[in-house]
Formats: sequence, structure tokens, C-alpha cells
Amino acid sequence: MFLYRKLGIEDAAAWLALRHEGAAVAPSGFLVTEAESRAMTVETASKVLAYGGLRGVFDEDVLIGFCGYRPQSMERTRHRAELGPFYVTPDFQGTGAAQAMMRGVLDEAKEGGVEQIELSVAPANTRAIAFYERQGYVQFGVLPDAIRDHGTSEDALLYRLKWSW
Repeated sequence: MFLYRKLGIEDAAAWLALRHEGAAVAPSGFLVTEAESRAMTVETASKVLAYGGLRGVFDEDVLIGFCGYRPQSMERTRHRAELGPFYVTPDFQGTGAAQAMMRGVLDEAKEGGVEQIELSVAPANTRAIAFYERQGYVQFGVLPDAIRDHGTSEDALLYRLKWSW
């Protein structure tokens, strides 16, 4: 059984290693480049985790996936949250780990009164798109010229999951 929880500074080294891996093996799933990821230190990673916007999925006590989860805090937007990046190490893809992490996010959203989760995904990231669509996310737009990489421009697909509790 997988465990979902908020990541803390004690998870900095494990999160940083998984972030390095993700930027290398799944670059379309990350805005950060592999070089930018590798430049981050454990000290900086601890500061990032201290903000509280990252969640993890664990197999026993080993971090095997993580996602950003950022609920909005202003009165007029607190019904919304942003999700991403969303990554599970390749050895655990297809095992239910991603589903456990998504379920954790949805349960946390429900507890917090969030009614809409939004994310963006690269059009080439077909596996992620299929996963999000299986979860009920629906594409609502395209962000043109969202990412530039070595002189090329790439759009981002915008998805949302909306419900009423």
C-alpha cells in the first residue's frame, strides 16, 4: 500500500534525487531543465519544501513520486488549486502509485474546500494526458508558446477537474 503525504524539509535529499531523475527521463513533464535541476543543492531543496507546496507518494519509507499541489488562498479563487509537476519513478509507473498520489490530492482538496484543480501538460506527454483524462480531467484550452527550448516553441494543454462536493 502506498502512503501519500506532504513533503517536509526532512525529505529534501530524496525529493531532489527524484527531481533530477524526472528532469532527465521525463523532460516534457517538467518546466525545469535537467541542468537547472542538477544545479539545486539539498539546502535549496529544503527551502523549496519549507513552502509546503509539494506532496509525495511513498513505498514503505521510500519516496517514489511527487507532485506540486498549490491551493489558492485568496477569497475569490480559493475554490481552485494548481497541480504539477506530477511524477512517479519509472519502476513504479503502472503499479497504482500515481493513482494513490492523485487520490491523496483529491482527498486533500475536498478537505480544503477546493472544487477545481488545474494543470498544464505538454502535448507530447501522451501518457500523462491519458492518465489525467482517466481521472476525469478535461482539456479547456491551449496556452500558445508556453515553453521555449533551444529555439523551439511548444504549446501547453490546459486541463481541469471540476466537481461539487
